[in-house]
Parts: sequence; structure tokens; C-alpha cells
Amino acid sequence: MKGRPFLGVISGFFFGLFGGITLFLFGVIPLDSHLLWILPIVGIVLGLLMATWAPFGSGSKSQQAPAATASPTAPATPPAAASPDTDDTVADEDPPVESTTNTPDSTEEPPAQ
Repeated sequence: MKGRPFLGVISGFFFGLFGGITLFLFGVIPLDSHLLWILPIVGIVLGLLMATWAPFGSGSKSQQAPAATASPTAPATPPAAASPDTDDTVADEDPPVESTTNTPDSTEEPPAQ
């Protein structure tokens, strides 16, 4: 038997169980419904069928993608990485913001009371 049937059974059970719990919590089915027992069983069966039918795994060698090869004309390193003396500072930074607290200057008169 190909695939992963044990994983399909466990996944299907949890899918059906949590699907039933979700339907109950949203008020779609009542608590005394037999559907809460049927959904995990249906999940087990569907999980087993999907695990044996689905093409999970590495596949055959003819289906695998060919390995990428490096182009002989491509440079070994990018030009930016070739020079270690590059400056990484950002030129578009905003100037520092001065504080806007109200401090009395010597030229201003004190407020009148």
C-alpha cells in the first residue's frame, strides 16, 4: 500500500472531530445529534482513502525537477560584494528634531500677570 494510511486515519479523525465541534459551537447542529459521532468516522474513511490515493512522497526520479546548474558566464560574486570598503549609511535620513519645550529666552519679556 503506497502513501501514508496511518497519518491519513489520524488526520481524518481530527478533521472530523474538530469539524463536528465547530458545527456544534456555531449552532449548526445540536448536541444530541448523531452527526457529531458520524463526522469523525467519515473523516477516518476519507483520510484513509486520500492517503492511499494521493501522490504524497518524493515521487519517482522521472518526476523530480532537474538540478539547477550555474551559468559559466555569470560572475562568481556580485559587484557590490567585491569591494569591502562600501559605505552602508543611508543618505536620506531626516535631521534630528529639536525639542519644542517652551523655555524663556533672554530677549523675551516675562508674561504679565
